[in-house]
Amino acid sequence: VHGQAKLAIADAAGTVLAGLNERSVMLLREMAAADFQAGRASVLGCDLRLTAPAAALANAASAHALDYDSISLSVIGFIASPVLFALLAVAEEEGGVSGRDLLESFVIGWEVEAAIARGLGVDHYARGWHSTSTLAHFGAAVAVGRLLKLDVTRMRHAIGIAASEASGLRTMIGNMVNPFHVGKAARNGIVAARLAQRGFTAHASVLETGWGFCTAFNGRGNYDLDAMLDRLGRPYDLVDPGLVIKVYPCCGLIHSALDGVLDLMRQHNLDAAQVGRACIAVHELVPPTMCFDRPQTGYQAKFSAPFCIATALREGAVRLAHFTDERVRDPQMQQLMERVEMAVHPELRGYQTFLQKEFTDVTLELARGPSRWNNSGKNSTTVPPRIAMPRWQRARSKCWPGWRRSAMCAKSPPACANPRIFRGHPAARRGCHEVLKRNSRPKRAPGATMEYRVAQRLRWRGD
Repeated sequence: VHGQAKLAIADAAGTVLAGLNERSVMLLREMAAADFQAGRASVLGCDLRLTAPAAALANAASAHALDYDSISLSVIGFIASPVLFALLAVAEEEGGVSGRDLLESFVIGWEVEAAIARGLGVDHYARGWHSTSTLAHFGAAVAVGRLLKLDVTRMRHAIGIAASEASGLRTMIGNMVNPFHVGKAARNGIVAARLAQRGFTAHASVLETGWGFCTAFNGRGNYDLDAMLDRLGRPYDLVDPGLVIKVYPCCGLIHSALDGVLDLMRQHNLDAAQVGRACIAVHELVPPTMCFDRPQTGYQAKFSAPFCIATALREGAVRLAHFTDERVRDPQMQQLMERVEMAVHPELRGYQTFLQKEFTDVTLELARGPSRWNNSGKNSTTVPPRIAMPRWQRARSKCWPGWRRSAMCAKSPPACANPRIFRGHPAARRGCHEVLKRNSRPKRAPGATMEYRVAQRLRWRGD
């Protein structure tokens, strides 16, 4: 489980750098600088040091600003970013925190949040709650509570406070509020734990009580308390079903379809002009989230099945540089998006199906007849990252030098230049490199000529 936790932390550490220049993050930093007090916790991307809740708000939002951070299948959303940056802010402010304590707190926060998600099931998300936000309040509060060494009574109060802070609507997906959800969950988790540390009280049984969190958010009786406890740590959720490291910088629910399209394109040596229609049959959770049939911005395009599939058809890849307002307005892209159709697969319904049998049927209709590709059990959405896919291995070897140079030049603490922290995650390296390259040409960093030799010595071993 520690290996999986380290992978999740490395992923979030990379995506936070990649998101620093996003407009939503810059606005949050401006607000934080103007409205919050100075403190000891670092705000990445600038020279600010604020109180831990304020720093966690900005940093966690940055980690999710590109929708490129790792996914929890149990939550149907994101755990690592809000939990990690709540912990880092508190650890920096408190001082004297060991790496072991930080890692164990991260694992405990992840596991508790995932356990609550299992008890609520898919209906929590289907009702319109943005589970990334509502449930991350618990993960952040428990993780910080563990770091602060709260006793059982105070931890129960921290969970109760977090329950009353929890909120977040799924309709905000595709807007600036989406990364704000992650930031506020990190901030509110810190507030909940620190209030409880000082003796602030809440209802001690907030999950199961008659008018508690589960009833209010899911409806009376529409949850399973036993499911929250039956497999808590047996096995760890970080191991099974595990975390998902994103290969593409867009909503994770469309990744298996992108795998299918790209594999068909390579298999038959196709280009977009040869494809008359692209049809994807997906899980019932996908259409409500991939809700922008005609996106207006590059950020909305991350939640648009027509745009993502059309990008794969046209470019033969899906990268950060493709999600821009200019590409969304491109007449050729608009025409290509018209050829994409999405429908719900009859076998892909329900929470357990999402966890155990997530796949996508992809059909490309060609001039010489339809070609079908089914990726059940081998797509990027469900395969644990410890099983190295060839695409991952190629990305690591190609993107490592650019990632290290970008990290060394970023306006962040010197730790971001340490290659050991980020080894093994191609998306983070590629993401940071592309964002910095798009905005400004990075200056030559000291020691950059050693990149290739460092990469050879520090090959990723999956630990």
